[in-house]
Amino acid sequence: MSTDSPIDPQDLLRRPSLLGKPGVGCLVAVVLALLFPVLLIMAPMWINDGKLDDLTERFFAHPLPPQTSFTDHSADGSIALRGNGNHCDYLVRFSLTTGLSEKEIFDYYAKARIRGIETEPVTVTVYGPMHSSTFGQIGHHNRPVVVELFDSTDAGFDLRCH
Repeated sequence: MSTDSPIDPQDLLRRPSLLGKPGVGCLVAVVLALLFPVLLIMAPMWINDGKLDDLTERFFAHPLPPQTSFTDHSADGSIALRGNGNHCDYLVRFSLTTGLSEKEIFDYYAKARIRGIETEPVTVTVYGPMHSSTFGQIGHHNRPVVVELFDSTDAGFDLRCH
């Protein structure tokens, strides 16, 4: 039967350790003290940014109406406090071209019931150009429209929403 010999306490003192070096423990404490408040402030913003990205992806995943295409495959999104209160407002805009009327586009997306930030269907608004000579030259098959999705949630700890 073999037995392990006990560790000599002097061997523990001879082994180098990063935390044993002068000043390293203080440096770690200072870095953590600076990093923690930044994470405390930024984490709620990153979470809400993810919710906005998810809403944008749900719109892109939904089939486009007939005679409609994206002007470009990008979206303009923002999170802010709009108006009074203590809440986060999520706003995403998409640029489309279509042969349909604004009402037909609106009706299509109203029926689509795209899930909002917290499961309720998102509010949809459709904007088209005002009657002008430029619009008359575009024709009925290439009408530019902007589809806007809007939703609102509790502010939580996101500083943009207070």
